[in-house]
Amino acid sequence: MVRPSENEERYYCRKGNHARNIQLITDADLNILHVDAIYGGATHDSFIFNHSIIRNHLEDLVNAGETVHLLGDSGYAQRAYLMVPVPNVEEGTPAAHYNKLHATARNTVERAIGRLKGRFRCLLVHRVLHYHPDVVAKIVVACCVLHNICNRAGLPAPALHDYDNEEELRFHTVIHTQAGARNETISQEAVIGQSSRQELINMLWRARLHALD
Repeated sequence: MVRPSENEERYYCRKGNHARNIQLITDADLNILHVDAIYGGATHDSFIFNHSIIRNHLEDLVNAGETVHLLGDSGYAQRAYLMVPVPNVEEGTPAAHYNKLHATARNTVERAIGRLKGRFRCLLVHRVLHYHPDVVAKIVVACCVLHNICNRAGLPAPALHDYDNEEELRFHTVIHTQAGARNETISQEAVIGQSSRQELINMLWRARLHALD
């Protein structure tokens, strides 16, 4: 998006341009289940999630005795309902197996975003939306709604050109290199989250060993 005339600092992201930071949740069929487009590019992913209705909903489910696993990248804090990769794992370990399955499953969101941007190229990182930030947010949400309609109708998504893919890759490589999980005090919530992840790691490892027998 173009440089806004007001509150510019809210939209200046790590890549060095102005943008909105969009929170997306997708399913395995590449449908968008949730979109939050109200925050500027300067806002960290974990802040958006911590102040979203999704977090409250997941906490309510866990408190009611449900087992839920939302997958996130290393920019988020581990929670009982939010599974993130284990850092610094050794190959061949249960944690490494978990990370491999995690990456495979979470790849669906990358594919959904690629399909979304293939349909609506105004969302590509090297394209610029020349609108007020509030209008940009509405455009993003509208594109997500139309994306789901196209999916349900079985309409194919145009493939991105090589140049588009290169620009997307270059942008996200910079973002992921600079992001990473922020340091946080080890709270009771974090301890419970790590325990929940370890239970999942153990379950996946047992399933793997059973499949090899």
